[in-house]
Amino acid sequence: MKRMMRPALSALLLAASALPAFAGSDIPPTLEQYPLRDRFFGPGGAVFPNYSMPSEGGLSYMIAAGPTLAGPTKAGGPGVAIFAAGTADFNCQTGQRPTIKVISAPAGAKVSVSPGTFVATGIDGGATTKCLGQPVGGAIVRYAGRPPRGGGAVTLRVTYPYLGAWYDHVVHVPGN
Repeated sequence: MKRMMRPALSALLLAASALPAFAGSDIPPTLEQYPLRDRFFGPGGAVFPNYSMPSEGGLSYMIAAGPTLAGPTKAGGPGVAIFAAGTADFNCQTGQRPTIKVISAPAGAKVSVSPGTFVATGIDGGATTKCLGQPVGGAIVRYAGRPPRGGGAVTLRVTYPYLGAWYDHVVHVPGN
């Protein structure tokens, strides 16, 4: 029994470590939801049932901002979506969600960041542009409150996972 358990456990650990945490933005299913037998012999991945290994490696850092976010977004929270960022692999499977921190915002504005899905319209870098125009999971920034007279700006610090690469992104908010 010990002989069979060790290779099975090794294979599970190897498969889990070989997957870059592409589905890391979601909670892995339990063994009751996704049984061990299906993890090894099913069509999905070792951790997530709907994961498939991309034919080419690498991540892309996808964004959307301004009027392009007026389209379909799925995220809770009040306000208007003004910016979104996410990661995707070569098959456009959602990767780990970037961290977005609000550095500055106009007085009286409420800026919130929540997980959600958006249609990628731009790329900050990475392996492919294949996912442009496709839904991508990530973080969506929403602006609530009265915009200042003449407009204003929200400064965000976007940090992408794995590399730890970050940059400051300025989003202009039109005035009344």
